Amino acid sequence: MAEEETKTHDHLACLNDLSCNEDNMSAIEQPLSNNHLPQFLVELDEQLDKQYCWLHILLSKEDETHTKLSTCFLKVDMSIIIISARQEAVQWILAVNSYHDFSAFTAVLSVNYLDQFLLSFQSRNDMPMKPWMVQLAAVACLSLAAKVVEIHVPLLFDLQVEKSEYVFRPKSIQKMELLVLSLLDWKMNPVTPLSFMNHIIKMVPLGDHQNLEFSALFKHRVLSLLSDFKLVHYRPSVISAAVTLHVMKHMDFGGENLDSCKNELCGILQFNKEKLEACYQLIRTSLANGNNH
Repeated sequence: MAEEETKTHDHLACLNDLSCNEDNMSAIEQPLSNNHLPQFLVELDEQLDKQYCWLHILLSKEDETHTKLSTCFLKVDMSIIIISARQEAVQWILAVNSYHDFSAFTAVLSVNYLDQFLLSFQSRNDMPMKPWMVQLAAVACLSLAAKVVEIHVPLLFDLQVEKSEYVFRPKSIQKMELLVLSLLDWKMNPVTPLSFMNHIIKMVPLGDHQNLEFSALFKHRVLSLLSDFKLVHYRPSVISAAVTLHVMKHMDFGGENLDSCKNELCGILQFNKEKLEACYQLIRTSLANGNNH
């Protein structure tokens, strides 16, 4: 009997060793808080939170601006003359931007101002806009964008360095600047395709040596497309995603990487594949037709 009791006691001891008490189980089931995570994981988690927070802010801001532009589109039937004048004005902006070695952000911002001004002015005024007014607005928009982005900004007269059919006095440009600011409601930092570039780079499977190449090609494509007025219909996020796919194809990314990136872009930037595909095809056509200055 004593021997049997000893064996039973040994079996129970083994079972106790194999089992966990309730306190231990609750500790295992509880997820680790940031206080218990390694520091590099905590920093990564914080970076991702910040990234998605900024994307949410950009998309909300984009939605507000695009809704306003869409309303203007419904009211405005832009004439061929004005669209042609806009194209010439954009080419002038790009030439002056290059001459003064301004950044790509300055050129993109100035054309954004110009498009908002043209649509807003046309939707509020019965008076037809003339080509010289478009050029004057272009000078004012470039001047305003340079003041926002650049450290050193030339004088208004010196800004008009490239050949143009019109040359304006500084006072005329200053008056147009005030009119542009008024029509823009003094909102000088709109969302553009370049606003998404740093976020998109993190979604593309790039090697360390490819980041600079991707950024340069991305900016070049965006600048090349500024003169195509048809792209104004698309949200900056859609344009940036379509440009990303165009650059990835140029850099010989495989089809599997392209499809994966396309799905991720549509999911994170919140638009459907059909809209992205339509914008991508328009970009291909635009660049093939010579809008790659």
